[in-house]
Amino acid sequence: MATRRDSDDRTPAGDLGEGSLHGLLGYQLAQASIVTTRAFMRVVGKPMQLRPVEFTILHLLHQNADVTTTALARALAMTGPGVAAWLERLESRGLLERERSEADRRAQHLRLTRPGAEIAGKALKLLLAADVELLAHLSDGEHRILLELLHKVARARA
Repeated sequence: MATRRDSDDRTPAGDLGEGSLHGLLGYQLAQASIVTTRAFMRVVGKPMQLRPVEFTILHLLHQNADVTTTALARALAMTGPGVAAWLERLESRGLLERERSEADRRAQHLRLTRPGAEIAGKALKLLLAADVELLAHLSDGEHRILLELLHKVARARA
């Protein structure tokens, strides 16, 4: 058992030695997720009554006109029925609407309503400001590198 007290190899809270966990991507992502989830809940989740996946759906629809449920499910690595449940919640709140495709009557195009677009825009601004606060201890270059590397890891699933 290691008795090393290097703060870089210790848990962020509790001051326990991480040992081999320190080098595991999944562990470090989970630790970072604790911080980002708390920030999300503080600035968007509780005030706007949105869950992270709901915010993601709203923002993806805000950025991509006439997305289909299938394309959205693929982007979120979810099943069709799984994403449909989230869409129903957002639709019941008046944040999105569905319209049958003229080209393929089996497909539905998803669009934000005006309130949905307003919430997506406001939530993004709040989260970007929260990120600035969370990442204040990083230089601009480190911030860009962190996001670029995480994006590369995420793209590996494609």
